[in-house]
Amino acid sequence: MEILFVRHGESEANLLELMYGSSDYHLTNKGEKQARSAGKIVDLMGFIPDEIYVSTLTRAQETLKNMGFDLNGAQKDERINERHLGSLEGINYHELHKNQPELFKEWNKDWLEYKPGGGESHLTFESRIVSFLTDLEEKHKNGERVLVVSHGGTMKIIFAHIFKSNPEHFFNIEIHNCSIMRVTKSKERYVFDALYNIHNFEEFAVSDSVENDETTNS
Repeated sequence: MEILFVRHGESEANLLELMYGSSDYHLTNKGEKQARSAGKIVDLMGFIPDEIYVSTLTRAQETLKNMGFDLNGAQKDERINERHLGSLEGINYHELHKNQPELFKEWNKDWLEYKPGGGESHLTFESRIVSFLTDLEEKHKNGERVLVVSHGGTMKIIFAHIFKSNPEHFFNIEIHNCSIMRVTKSKERYVFDALYNIHNFEEFAVSDSVENDETTNS
């Protein structure tokens, strides 16, 4: 199975630097342009998906459409939605950090279990995404090509899970708007092929593939 994971293009909330996850926002004009560029790269790859999955949130679905794919033919799955941040949704990140520094201190103390603003904990967020990935592996065992359009946090969880990264490395993984992560799943392992960064219109080539034996997967 070959999988392309794509983050949505720039959203209105990205532009305003808001804390958000489950809140619904449209793409900006720049985000639509990024999505069209991502679609061109996918086309240049010669990648024709056998199955498409997309988040239930507007910004991801608008990204898929601007990439040139039919939304009606896609499987919409809320398990790949971004993390729910509860009452923090829609608050400017810098203002929150300035006015409520104690909140971030509390968050950092137990970041795996902490539920920001009554939203999802990192572990709950991870659990639903791993559930999606497990179903994906079970359903597509015959070399299918799969396109998944979702969110930055979702893609970080997927990367960290399939390559068994230290959980704290989650914060060091950068997934820009409309970045494309390509991985291949054989019977034994995942292989990380490339990350196409639309943010800078650059391709980051991978000289040595990152591999993970299937026997270590949970």
